[in-house]
Amino acid sequence: MNLDRAIVLLVASANAVAGFAPSKPGSLALTRKYSSAISSSVLFSEVEDATEVAEEPKAAQFDTSIYVGNISFDLTEDDISDAFAAHGEVMKVTLPTDRNTGKSRGFAFVKMSNAEATAAAISALNESELGGRTIYVSESLPKDQVADNKKKYNQRKKKDEGAKIYVGNLDFGTTSETLKETFAEYGEVKDCFIPADYDGNPRGFAFIQMDEENAIKAIEELNGIELDGRTIVVNKSLPKGQKAKRRGE
Repeated sequence: MNLDRAIVLLVASANAVAGFAPSKPGSLALTRKYSSAISSSVLFSEVEDATEVAEEPKAAQFDTSIYVGNISFDLTEDDISDAFAAHGEVMKVTLPTDRNTGKSRGFAFVKMSNAEATAAAISALNESELGGRTIYVSESLPKDQVADNKKKYNQRKKKDEGAKIYVGNLDFGTTSETLKETFAEYGEVKDCFIPADYDGNPRGFAFIQMDEENAIKAIEELNGIELDGRTIVVNKSLPKGQKAKRRGE
Protein backbone atom coordinates (compact mmCIF):
# COMPACT_ATOMS: atom_id res chain seq x y z
CA MET A 1 0.00 0.00 0.00
CA ASN A 2 2.96 2.44 0.69
CA LEU A 3 4.33 1.82 -2.81
CA ASP A 4 0.89 2.52 -4.32
CA ARG A 5 0.64 5.82 -2.48
CA ALA A 6 4.11 6.84 -3.61
CA ILE A 7 3.20 6.13 -7.22
CA VAL A 8 -0.06 8.08 -6.81
CA LEU A 9 1.90 11.13 -5.59
CA LEU A 10 4.37 10.72 -8.43
CA VAL A 11 1.65 10.56 -11.05
CA ALA A 12 -0.18 13.51 -9.48
CA SER A 13 2.99 15.55 -9.65
CA ALA A 14 3.53 14.51 -13.27
CA ASN A 15 -0.02 15.54 -14.12
CA ALA A 16 0.51 18.90 -12.45
CA VAL A 17 3.65 19.50 -14.46
CA ALA A 18 1.90 18.32 -17.60
CA GLY A 19 -0.59 21.13 -17.15
CA PHE A 20 2.20 23.71 -17.71
CA ALA A 21 4.40 21.88 -20.21
CA PRO A 22 3.69 20.18 -23.52
CA SER A 23 3.20 16.51 -22.99
CA LYS A 24 5.06 13.92 -25.00
CA PRO A 25 3.32 10.85 -26.40
CA GLY A 26 5.61 8.55 -24.44
CA SER A 27 5.09 10.28 -21.07
CA LEU A 28 1.29 10.33 -21.55
CA ALA A 29 1.27 6.59 -22.19
CA LEU A 30 3.45 6.06 -19.11
CA THR A 31 1.05 8.10 -16.99
CA ARG A 32 -1.97 6.12 -18.18
CA LYS A 33 -0.09 2.87 -17.58
CA TYR A 34 0.69 3.70 -13.96
CA SER A 35 -2.82 5.07 -13.33
CA SER A 36 -4.32 1.82 -14.57
CA ALA A 37 -1.94 -0.24 -12.45
CA ILE A 38 -2.76 1.80 -9.34
CA SER A 39 -6.52 1.46 -9.85
CA SER A 40 -6.19 -2.30 -10.21
CA SER A 41 -3.91 -2.52 -7.16
CA VAL A 42 -6.26 -0.51 -4.95
CA LEU A 43 -9.32 -2.46 -6.14
CA PHE A 44 -7.76 -5.83 -5.32
CA SER A 45 -6.58 -4.52 -1.94
CA GLU A 46 -10.14 -3.43 -1.07
CA VAL A 47 -11.48 -6.84 -2.04
CA GLU A 48 -8.85 -8.56 0.12
CA ASP A 49 -9.67 -6.30 3.10
CA ALA A 50 -13.41 -6.97 2.73
CA THR A 51 -12.74 -10.70 2.59
CA GLU A 52 -10.69 -10.54 5.79
CA VAL A 53 -13.40 -8.74 7.84
CA ALA A 54 -16.34 -10.84 6.56
CA GLU A 55 -17.79 -12.87 9.46
CA GLU A 56 -19.26 -16.31 9.41
CA PRO A 57 -23.09 -16.24 9.68
CA LYS A 58 -24.21 -17.18 13.20
CA ALA A 59 -26.34 -20.25 13.69
CA ALA A 60 -29.94 -19.57 14.69
CA GLN A 61 -30.52 -19.94 18.44
CA PHE A 62 -33.39 -21.80 20.04
CA ASP A 63 -35.93 -19.19 21.13
CA THR A 64 -38.92 -20.82 22.84
CA SER A 65 -39.70 -19.99 26.46
CA ILE A 66 -41.55 -22.09 29.02
CA TYR A 67 -44.43 -20.67 31.06
CA VAL A 68 -44.56 -21.75 34.72
CA GLY A 69 -47.81 -20.90 36.54
CA ASN A 70 -49.22 -21.16 40.07
CA ILE A 71 -45.79 -20.92 41.67
CA SER A 72 -45.32 -20.09 45.35
CA PHE A 73 -44.70 -16.42 46.12
CA ASP A 74 -41.68 -17.52 48.17
CA LEU A 75 -39.81 -19.12 45.28
CA THR A 76 -36.74 -17.40 43.85
CA GLU A 77 -35.22 -17.55 40.37
CA ASP A 78 -32.57 -19.92 41.75
CA ASP A 79 -35.26 -22.29 43.10
CA ILE A 80 -36.93 -22.45 39.70
CA SER A 81 -33.62 -22.81 37.88
CA ASP A 82 -32.62 -25.74 40.12
CA ALA A 83 -35.89 -27.54 39.38
CA PHE A 84 -35.48 -27.18 35.61
CA ALA A 85 -31.72 -27.88 35.55
CA ALA A 86 -32.42 -31.57 36.13
CA HIS A 87 -33.81 -31.72 32.58
CA GLY A 88 -31.22 -29.70 30.64
CA GLU A 89 -29.22 -26.49 30.59
CA VAL A 90 -31.16 -23.46 31.85
CA MET A 91 -30.27 -20.32 29.90
CA LYS A 92 -32.50 -17.80 31.70
CA VAL A 93 -35.24 -17.53 34.34
CA THR A 94 -37.57 -14.50 34.44
CA LEU A 95 -39.71 -14.00 37.54
CA PRO A 96 -42.10 -11.03 37.05
CA THR A 97 -42.77 -8.98 40.17
CA ASP A 98 -45.49 -6.60 41.29
CA ARG A 99 -44.40 -3.01 40.63
CA ASN A 100 -45.86 -1.83 43.95
CA THR A 101 -44.78 -4.57 46.35
CA GLY A 102 -41.76 -5.93 44.51
CA LYS A 103 -42.96 -9.47 45.21
CA SER A 104 -43.53 -12.33 42.78
CA ARG A 105 -46.73 -12.31 40.69
CA GLY A 106 -47.04 -16.09 40.90
CA PHE A 107 -45.64 -17.12 37.52
CA ALA A 108 -42.32 -17.29 35.68
CA PHE A 109 -40.69 -17.88 32.30
CA VAL A 110 -37.81 -20.30 31.74
CA LYS A 111 -35.59 -20.51 28.67
CA MET A 112 -33.78 -23.81 28.06
CA SER A 113 -30.81 -24.35 25.72
CA ASN A 114 -32.61 -26.46 23.12
CA ALA A 115 -35.90 -28.02 22.06
CA GLU A 116 -35.11 -31.40 23.63
CA ALA A 117 -34.51 -29.88 27.07
CA THR A 118 -37.68 -27.79 26.76
CA ALA A 119 -39.83 -30.80 25.91
CA ALA A 120 -38.27 -32.87 28.71
CA ALA A 121 -38.86 -30.14 31.33
CA ILE A 122 -42.49 -29.60 30.32
CA SER A 123 -43.22 -33.32 30.35
CA ALA A 124 -41.58 -33.92 33.72
CA LEU A 125 -42.64 -30.80 35.66
CA ASN A 126 -46.17 -30.02 34.49
CA GLU A 127 -48.60 -30.51 37.41
CA SER A 128 -45.74 -31.43 39.73
CA GLU A 129 -45.25 -29.95 43.21
CA LEU A 130 -42.76 -27.15 43.76
CA GLY A 131 -42.60 -25.03 46.90
CA GLY A 132 -45.75 -26.64 48.28
CA ARG A 133 -47.90 -25.84 45.23
CA THR A 134 -48.90 -27.67 42.05
CA ILE A 135 -47.23 -25.85 39.17
CA TYR A 136 -48.46 -25.76 35.58
CA VAL A 137 -45.73 -25.88 32.94
CA SER A 138 -46.27 -25.34 29.22
CA GLU A 139 -44.73 -23.76 26.16
CA SER A 140 -45.12 -19.98 26.24
CA LEU A 141 -47.74 -18.91 23.67
CA PRO A 142 -49.13 -15.62 22.29
CA LYS A 143 -51.71 -13.96 24.56
CA ASP A 144 -54.71 -14.65 22.32
CA GLN A 145 -53.81 -18.33 22.07
CA VAL A 146 -53.22 -18.56 25.81
CA ALA A 147 -56.67 -17.08 26.48
CA ASP A 148 -58.29 -19.53 24.06
CA ASN A 149 -56.47 -22.51 25.59
CA LYS A 150 -57.35 -21.37 29.10
CA LYS A 151 -61.04 -21.15 28.19
CA LYS A 152 -61.02 -24.67 26.73
CA TYR A 153 -59.09 -25.98 29.73
CA ASN A 154 -61.51 -24.45 32.22
CA GLN A 155 -64.50 -25.89 30.36
CA ARG A 156 -62.96 -29.35 30.33
CA LYS A 157 -61.87 -29.07 33.96
CA LYS A 158 -65.35 -28.01 35.07
CA LYS A 159 -66.88 -30.96 33.25
CA ASP A 160 -64.36 -33.45 34.67
CA GLU A 161 -64.17 -32.18 38.23
CA GLY A 162 -67.77 -31.22 38.93
CA ALA A 163 -68.74 -28.24 41.06
CA LYS A 164 -66.54 -25.75 42.88
CA ILE A 165 -67.68 -24.74 46.39
CA TYR A 166 -66.78 -21.50 48.16
CA VAL A 167 -66.23 -21.70 51.92
CA GLY A 168 -66.02 -18.32 53.65
CA ASN A 169 -65.55 -16.82 57.13
CA LEU A 170 -63.02 -19.50 58.05
CA ASP A 171 -60.89 -19.34 61.14
CA PHE A 172 -57.30 -18.57 60.15
CA GLY A 173 -56.24 -21.75 61.92
CA THR A 174 -58.51 -24.05 59.94
CA THR A 175 -56.48 -26.49 57.84
CA SER A 176 -57.21 -28.20 54.54
CA GLU A 177 -57.32 -31.54 56.41
CA THR A 178 -60.14 -30.25 58.61
CA LEU A 179 -62.10 -29.04 55.60
CA LYS A 180 -61.62 -32.31 53.72
CA GLU A 181 -62.88 -34.33 56.70
CA THR A 182 -65.92 -32.07 57.07
CA PHE A 183 -66.93 -32.23 53.41
CA ALA A 184 -65.99 -35.90 52.92
CA GLU A 185 -69.19 -36.88 54.77
CA TYR A 186 -71.11 -35.88 51.63
CA GLY A 187 -68.88 -37.42 48.97
CA GLU A 188 -65.38 -37.49 47.55
CA VAL A 189 -63.42 -34.26 47.93
CA LYS A 190 -61.45 -33.94 44.71
CA ASP A 191 -59.58 -30.80 45.68
CA CYS A 192 -59.22 -28.38 48.57
CA PHE A 193 -57.43 -25.05 48.25
CA ILE A 194 -56.93 -22.36 50.92
CA PRO A 195 -55.57 -19.13 49.32
CA ALA A 196 -52.75 -17.35 51.15
CA ASP A 197 -51.43 -13.77 51.06
CA TYR A 198 -47.91 -12.71 50.07
CA ASP A 199 -46.65 -13.56 53.56
CA GLY A 200 -48.10 -17.07 53.43
CA ASN A 201 -50.96 -16.41 55.84
CA PRO A 202 -54.45 -17.88 55.13
CA ARG A 203 -56.94 -15.35 53.76
CA GLY A 204 -59.97 -16.77 55.59
CA PHE A 205 -61.69 -18.65 52.79
CA ALA A 206 -61.27 -21.82 50.72
CA PHE A 207 -62.46 -23.70 47.66
CA ILE A 208 -63.67 -27.30 47.60
CA GLN A 209 -64.10 -29.40 44.46
CA MET A 210 -66.75 -32.17 44.43
CA ASP A 211 -69.12 -33.90 42.02
CA GLU A 212 -72.16 -31.76 41.23
CA GLU A 213 -74.62 -33.93 43.14
CA ASN A 214 -72.40 -34.23 46.23
CA ALA A 215 -71.65 -30.51 46.17
CA ILE A 216 -75.36 -29.66 46.35
CA LYS A 217 -75.76 -31.88 49.43
CA ALA A 218 -72.69 -30.40 51.13
CA ILE A 219 -73.86 -26.83 50.53
CA GLU A 220 -77.33 -27.55 51.93
CA GLU A 221 -75.98 -29.24 55.06
CA LEU A 222 -72.88 -27.20 55.86
CA ASN A 223 -73.85 -23.61 55.10
CA GLY A 224 -74.17 -21.79 58.43
CA ILE A 225 -72.61 -24.47 60.66
CA GLU A 226 -69.91 -23.70 63.19
CA LEU A 227 -66.36 -24.82 62.36
CA ASP A 228 -63.38 -24.07 64.59
CA GLY A 229 -65.41 -21.50 66.49
CA ARG A 230 -66.75 -19.59 63.46
CA THR A 231 -69.99 -19.74 61.48
CA ILE A 232 -68.91 -20.62 57.97
CA VAL A 233 -70.53 -19.58 54.71
CA VAL A 234 -70.85 -22.36 52.12
CA ASN A 235 -72.19 -21.84 48.62
CA LYS A 236 -71.42 -22.58 45.00
CA SER A 237 -68.40 -20.68 43.72
CA LEU A 238 -69.46 -17.99 41.26
CA PRO A 239 -67.54 -16.13 38.53
CA LYS A 240 -65.58 -13.12 39.72
CA GLY A 241 -67.83 -10.12 40.31
CA GLN A 242 -70.98 -12.12 41.13
CA LYS A 243 -72.23 -12.50 44.67
CA ALA A 244 -74.21 -15.36 46.11
CA LYS A 245 -77.76 -14.68 47.26
CA ARG A 246 -78.36 -14.63 50.98
CA ARG A 247 -80.93 -16.83 52.63
CA GLY A 248 -84.44 -15.49 52.18
CA GLU A 249 -83.59 -13.51 49.04
